Amino acid sequence: MNTEFYLILITITLAVLHMIAPDHWMPISIISAKRKYTDSTTATYGFTIGIVHGILSAIIALLVAFLGVSVIGYDRIKIGSVFLLAVVCLYILLNIRKEENKSEKIENTSLLVSFIPDPAFLPIVLAATVYSEPFIGIMSLLFIVSGGISLMIIALFAKKGMLKGLEKIKPTRVDYVIVAVLAITAIFIYFT
Repeated sequence: MNTEFYLILITITLAVLHMIAPDHWMPISIISAKRKYTDSTTATYGFTIGIVHGILSAIIALLVAFLGVSVIGYDRIKIGSVFLLAVVCLYILLNIRKEENKSEKIENTSLLVSFIPDPAFLPIVLAATVYSEPFIGIMSLLFIVSGGISLMIIALFAKKGMLKGLEKIKPTRVDYVIVAVLAITAIFIYFT
């Protein structure tokens, strides 16, 4: 499997996995149920929020990558990507610990949580800076669209009551999977 294909696969996987976390889709499904939104309205909100989330995450990742390449150069990006993946994994693990100690229920999560950018895309963009700018653009677009479609589908399924099992998943469990995926990505980047 070539590196470009792996980076594309990991980008889509990250976007989809991230939207499975109940703190992203639960507020949408709760608001949809309370306000008796139609399926198309719920789908529109889910897709739009997922797209905005992806755009904000991609903008931050692209800005940091551009500044990183300008300051440290391409030759150090590989090590920087692996290091940043480790830092993001550590950040997520520390956040998991903090969240596990909270007693707040997921139903109390604000819709604003769905918009907050995700730093996990940044190291993947940094790893891709050794490739062409169009490739980075394609990866960013895939991250944005995959997140939007994923959140739309999950919000619709949740509204219809088809995700009873996902409601029981703590966001921290999804975070553990994301940490594992990012750690595997770091290992892959380091050895390629």
